[in-house]
Amino acid sequence: MTPTQNNGGRKGGPPRRNGQGIPGNGQRQTPARPPRPQNRPGSMQSRQPRPGQPQHRRKPAPPPTLGQALAAELKDILQKLWYYVYENVESILKGLVCGLYLVLFLMLQTTFFVEFAPFGAVPDLLLSLTVAVAVSEGEKWGAVFGLIAACLSHITGGAPGPVLLPLLYMPAGYFCGICAKEYLSDSIPVRGIYIAACGAGRGIITAISAACILTASPAEIFLDIVIPEFFSTALMAPGIYGLIYLSMKPFHKSRAERTEN
Repeated sequence: MTPTQNNGGRKGGPPRRNGQGIPGNGQRQTPARPPRPQNRPGSMQSRQPRPGQPQHRRKPAPPPTLGQALAAELKDILQKLWYYVYENVESILKGLVCGLYLVLFLMLQTTFFVEFAPFGAVPDLLLSLTVAVAVSEGEKWGAVFGLIAACLSHITGGAPGPVLLPLLYMPAGYFCGICAKEYLSDSIPVRGIYIAACGAGRGIITAISAACILTASPAEIFLDIVIPEFFSTALMAPGIYGLIYLSMKPFHKSRAERTEN
């Protein structure tokens, strides 16, 4: 009897092929497991609930209180206001400068020049100021500024009688702004034309107002009131034009011109 050759198998068991046992007829072969899927389903929250299973919903957030709603609305308004101021800071500054000049010349017209009137008549400083603003800043600024100046002048007693100053100030500011921007260059003779035209319009308003409250003849109104007021206004107009020109000149420069030097 020959000895059994040991080829790596169990003693008395089936031989192995390449170091592994070959299952015989009496051994049960275990099937290979399929590979596990790489993409596993997520957490339990991402799974869809089964039919009939109670759903767990999140509780809705409580509505904001009145104080919280007002605070949010106020914050939104302040943010919009800040953006508007940041984008229109130059226009706001120009408006403040023009407003200060309006108050200053209104006080001078109703106090100082009532006592020290050149040619015996109070000059219409606000009309010259309206035309100066219109020539410097355009027709929109001139029209709005003229309307405000006319209302303030009439309230403070600048022109007794019917309310006619807005019919002069507002069109004067609008048309002078258009002429200075589109047709006539900004020069001393052109400004003289503006002074004469606005003085003539002011004379018509003064004559109508004086005829409503006085019993004088048209010749007396023209010689004693209209002519002195015309020359008094024309005398003060160049100084007002120069002041507005120097005050608005920095706003017309570009950012590079302002920051140089």
